[in-house]
Amino acid sequence: MSLTIEVYPRVHMGLISMHEGGPRRNGGLGFSIAAPSALLKFEPADDFSLIDNRKVPMGEPERRAVLARLRLVSGRFPFRSSVSITIEGDMPTHFGMGSGTAIRLACLEGAFLSEGLTYNSADVVMASGRGGTSGVGISTYFSGGFVFDLGIASEKAAGFHPSSRGNVMSLPLLLKQTNLPRWPLGICIPRACKPKSQAEEIEFFASSAPIDACSSYEAAYAAVFGVLTSVLEQDYEAFTSAINLMQGTKWKRLEAEQYGSGLERARSSLRRLGADCVGMSSLGPALYFFAPGERLQEINDLQAELDCEVLLTTPNNSGRKVVEHQC
Repeated sequence: MSLTIEVYPRVHMGLISMHEGGPRRNGGLGFSIAAPSALLKFEPADDFSLIDNRKVPMGEPERRAVLARLRLVSGRFPFRSSVSITIEGDMPTHFGMGSGTAIRLACLEGAFLSEGLTYNSADVVMASGRGGTSGVGISTYFSGGFVFDLGIASEKAAGFHPSSRGNVMSLPLLLKQTNLPRWPLGICIPRACKPKSQAEEIEFFASSAPIDACSSYEAAYAAVFGVLTSVLEQDYEAFTSAINLMQGTKWKRLEAEQYGSGLERARSSLRRLGADCVGMSSLGPALYFFAPGERLQEINDLQAELDCEVLLTTPNNSGRKVVEHQC
């Protein structure tokens, strides 16, 4: 039996509790989108191997880390053989769209399926080592939609780290997961902004966290009374206003400031061309923006003028797709 798993990006709208002394740490909100996706192909093999054929593949350290995780997990579960994995597709690495988490989860789930093992989503997540910073990526991987999580208890958190270094002693507490209305949106990647490496992401957290408590409270207010309520009420105008409000919160400002004027020019241009809101996903530099369909197409037609790569997409409310094939 061989199989394929198609995985989808997630937009991470922001981390919330990034101060010391609170009862919980991190927490976040975001949603899954339908493109650009990646396709992982699994074949039986004598040893684990991973080939990443994407235009923007993972780096060699990340590739080795995935293989090391697969070998570690195979020693803890009754694995009889291994798999070779090939990755295709357009989902890029290190642009803030959650490819690292999605691909690691898919590699492990594919290995479990290839072995015919019984598992649940928590087994895959705990085996992956992801989810120590935010529960958005681990939740949208399986089910898509919009996710709001409350992070983890502070006594179980070891410092402030990106997802690649989070210490998973317990999974984030999921507050709400629901479908996101299929409001049209686009992804914009400014060509002037170089994506951050895993080492640069770690350094950013080390130099920027913790922030003051009042700034965390401001982000929590915008997230709950702005984003979450507008999703539940399916209120597009309130939703886009809340996204714009989130961009002014301290942690999100610190994330955006890494890219200087290049990102701000792209964001201002999108607003000038009629986007109702523009946000940066995770640590960027990918921007997401919502607008009526005809306006999105106009922006897409002007991507050369914007000096950006633009992709039009929609929310994904169904999570990854698994297809098994008889050899």
